[in-house]
Amino acid sequence: MHSPVVLVPGAPVMVPELSGIAATDSAGPLEVVHGLIRDAHRDVTRVVVVGTDPAVRRLTGRSSTLGRWGADVRVGRAGDPAATDAEVPDTCVIAWWLLDRAGSEVPRTFIGVAGGPGEAGTPGWASTLGEGDLVVVVADGPASLSPRAPVPEDPRGVALDSGLAAWLRDGGALPDPGADTAEEIGWWSRPAWRLLDDLVGGAAARDAISWAPFGVGYHAARWDRRELTPGTRA
Repeated sequence: MHSPVVLVPGAPVMVPELSGIAATDSAGPLEVVHGLIRDAHRDVTRVVVVGTDPAVRRLTGRSSTLGRWGADVRVGRAGDPAATDAEVPDTCVIAWWLLDRAGSEVPRTFIGVAGGPGEAGTPGWASTLGEGDLVVVVADGPASLSPRAPVPEDPRGVALDSGLAAWLRDGGALPDPGADTAEEIGWWSRPAWRLLDDLVGGAAARDAISWAPFGVGYHAARWDRRELTPGTRA
């Protein structure tokens, strides 16, 4: 199948309704993210969002809110019925918010992926993709890049985040320190990155941006409509 692919960050702290003035650090980059979504959105009939979720939940045609973080803000397409918080992973909520801000109105599906024993991810889901689909992968870099980060600053996290930014620009082999190190440095979205690597087959992104205002690596990128190459994790 030939589908455009977009990588977006999934951190709630980017959302102004949740973090107030702290969100200004991401205001400029988020405009770029919205632009990447819009550029990839041409002629698509569905958005398939993929994000790390230990419960590997799937969701189609439902809305949610930012209420789990204290803001009564609806996210999702107009007319889509509300789901309970338990049905909607955090990564899905942030993706819906980004899609709303980018003006996306086509149907949406969320597919959760996970690592763990065998690193199997969610095998077979990519076979459901169609020619009119846009794939949006929600994934962050490590959360150990500075003293203000959620995880104590770690040079391994700093090196990995730099490597992820270079991978987006240049393509090639995805830098991956393994599951144990990923947990230690706060690279919790590793399963989504690995699946993204499967999808794009080592190709460099057409456009990419990276920033880290809160000690967490945020990345966004776009790949043109191309023949995807899903491997064993997809």
